[in-house]
Amino acid sequence: METIFRLKASEIDNGFLTTLKILFKKREIEISVTDVINDETDFLLKDPKNRAHLLEAVDEVKRNKNLVRFTGEEFKKYSKSLFKK
Repeated sequence: METIFRLKASEIDNGFLTTLKILFKKREIEISVTDVINDETDFLLKDPKNRAHLLEAVDEVKRNKNLVRFTGEEFKKYSKSLFKK
């Protein structure tokens, strides 16, 4: 059996531990704790290579460099062509 609990650390109490014991009885279990990232930007900036790439892209936008521009109609046409493939 596999179960995922998502809760705040402050919500872990004796009741939670009792629930685990009831669910898994005498079976051996493994507990893994992961810090949940709620902000995708933080997640994307964690990796140094990805961070450098994203910050470079932001800088290019600020300098008006390597931009691609198109009208709404051009975007619709291009989008439709992607689905035809």
